[in-house]
Amino acid sequence: MIDLRRVDLNLLVVFQSLMQEGSVTRTAVKLNVSQSAISAALARLRSLFGDPLFERSRAGMLPTPRALEISARLAPALTSIAEAIYEDSEFDPMRSARMIHLAMSDDLELMLASRLAQRKLAEGWAVDFAIHQTNSVLWRDSVDSERNDIILTVTPGQQSATSQSEPLFSGGYSCLYNPRLLQLSDRLTFEDYVAVDHVRVSYDVQRGWVDDMLAARGHKRKVLCAISHFSGLASIMSSMPVVATIPDHAAEVLAGIGDLTRSPVPLHAPRFTISAIWNVRNDGTPENVWVRKVLRELVEGM
Repeated sequence: MIDLRRVDLNLLVVFQSLMQEGSVTRTAVKLNVSQSAISAALARLRSLFGDPLFERSRAGMLPTPRALEISARLAPALTSIAEAIYEDSEFDPMRSARMIHLAMSDDLELMLASRLAQRKLAEGWAVDFAIHQTNSVLWRDSVDSERNDIILTVTPGQQSATSQSEPLFSGGYSCLYNPRLLQLSDRLTFEDYVAVDHVRVSYDVQRGWVDDMLAARGHKRKVLCAISHFSGLASIMSSMPVVATIPDHAAEVLAGIGDLTRSPVPLHAPRFTISAIWNVRNDGTPENVWVRKVLRELVEGM
């Protein structure tokens, strides 16, 4: 067992930043220290954990299995430490008239906006919320904007030097269709999936993972229309015999609103993780710590 008296908390901060950045150079910029200081900290971390932790590759510093295990345990611990440190100056949502700005894609807005509004009403918070649009392509601009407190998006492969992040939940994909317009089984078969018309939802309305998987099997998705926002799905599916393949969290909401049937995707659908991302300048502020805690509570159990 590691003797906690030997552990410098700053080393753990360096470790988590290396996990996020995958680069000694970017980590040094992010933490405002020299590259040699980061290299020295990495050497101490390797000695502390008895593991290389990161291996150099053409894609950057890749974490070892041991590093991935440590990071999964360390991220919530560092968050708890930050919350404990700022407890005396805890943000009071009952008294603050501050506007909290969140940026996310509209599929996440479908799920979170109502949950957040219901929580505000139930708790009687004075604090206000504004939700702005972003996505997995534009999230870096949203992080750098001085307006936004938290950005929610699919966990990026590489973080920016100006950001910190925390995973919130993992999810997959579901199919939706209108049972009054399409006579299909509750659990779609592959044969039905390739036979029916589809509506594709994509930021740039281009082909996605479904099209690639079908092409690999010698098939092509019959796309009747392609839209760039989830807000258009409800009206389309109320009047058209189409199937939509969308994230689980959006499918659950839309199925309830439009009395639609939800089915597993008859393909090996990928999984994804949604993370909260914020600018390092907001990392320890009481309101940012509070918002992150609220977001964790809103998605608990997903």
